[in-house]
Amino acid sequence: MKKIILLSVFVYVFSFIGKSQIFNIADGTAVNDDMARPCITVTFEPDASEAKKAWKNYLKKKYDLKLKSDRGDDLKAEEAVFPAVTSRTMDFYTRFEKNKDDNTTKMNVFIKFGYDIYLNKTDNPSEYASLMSIIKEFSVEFLRTHYTDRLAELNSVLAKTEKEQANTVKENETLAGDIEKNKQTIEDLKKENEEKSAQIETNKKTIVTLTETITAKKEEIQKMNEVINGIK
Repeated sequence: MKKIILLSVFVYVFSFIGKSQIFNIADGTAVNDDMARPCITVTFEPDASEAKKAWKNYLKKKYDLKLKSDRGDDLKAEEAVFPAVTSRTMDFYTRFEKNKDDNTTKMNVFIKFGYDIYLNKTDNPSEYASLMSIIKEFSVEFLRTHYTDRLAELNSVLAKTEKEQANTVKENETLAGDIEKNKQTIEDLKKENEEKSAQIETNKKTIVTLTETITAKKEEIQKMNEVINGIK
């Protein structure tokens, strides 16, 4: 059972890496505040929970922008300052969507300056380009880490599988050697049994002869006793 489980894990990890795809970052539109809003959308394979953690840590560490959890895996920072993008105070939102058809995740990033005023490419080209650049830098770093971790996992499974393969080959060689020894033992036992069977047949004849001799001697003894008893 252990072998089957290990091989199943190997196949799963291999399939997971094999179908991976390069991230796609583009102008997007997604729902925020119950309406479709302009945003920057990046699509990749890792799930929302992993991306959420990485995105939150990235912005805090590199830009001192602290995001808080919102609905589900979503993130937000209200009345925040993000100088790397703009000098204006803003509400910063990240919404995640899971596409079950191709098993990808969409990370939609919004910046809201006021009521129904969202960062967009037309009205805020410079700020929009800055945010786009940051998201791209994050995506490259995040995905490199993600797939490096998957690669390490794959290499670990491969090493275990190769070790198990070597052990199985060695076990088979030992079993094959045991079979050859058993075959020789069987031949030796067969020969020994044949010799013992022949001895049994010889012994049977000897038993018949000895039985006849014993009977004859008993008769002689009886007669001798009669002779002795007859002497008075």
